Amino acid sequence: MQDPEKEISSVLLQLTTTSSADVQKAVIEKYFCSDVGFRHPLCYVPPIDESREMLLGIYQWYRVLSPKIEAYVQSVVYDKERDILLLDVFQTFHIRLSPLKPSQSRLLVRLTLKEVDGLRYIAFQEDFYHPDDFMRLLIPPLAPLLRACLSTASFASTVYAKTAQFLGFWRVTGRVTNGDTNALAMESDVEHDDHYRKQGLYDGNKTD
Repeated sequence: MQDPEKEISSVLLQLTTTSSADVQKAVIEKYFCSDVGFRHPLCYVPPIDESREMLLGIYQWYRVLSPKIEAYVQSVVYDKERDILLLDVFQTFHIRLSPLKPSQSRLLVRLTLKEVDGLRYIAFQEDFYHPDDFMRLLIPPLAPLLRACLSTASFASTVYAKTAQFLGFWRVTGRVTNGDTNALAMESDVEHDDHYRKQGLYDGNKTD
């Protein structure tokens, strides 16, 4: 891609909503590194030699499961310094022969790019779903029930926190100043960067 921020929406839609298996394969081969990595709630592809073929198989099975997919990209954010794209995506996925009415779900797609000969290719893809949005893909009628469970868990957490504070745990004192919060923010940023360097997470410059 010469202009990732402008081109990526078209790339994603061709990959997921095309009616041609040949077009889908051509998109994978044109825009993804041969050692691309992929993370999803249901599968993982390590960034190794020719892992692109494995990713192609996943997308092919994705279309076999749902012969028709509707999707659109609501927004794109491009971090040029780190070569990372963030896409806010909405999709409607309907499992073949399922009698259930499909429901629209939302996900965040994080793409790490790699520059080769002046062009940028997708080196790592990560798909993030909220639990209820992921349920909309599999069993749409259960999504409202799952969201209700999440709301109940939030309410319970608040009750538990108040109870713990009454017993003397994690009690708010109101003594923090603006200077304290600025210092804490700087310390948190340093710890965050150190953590990810130690974990060896993919940074777009390596494939292991």
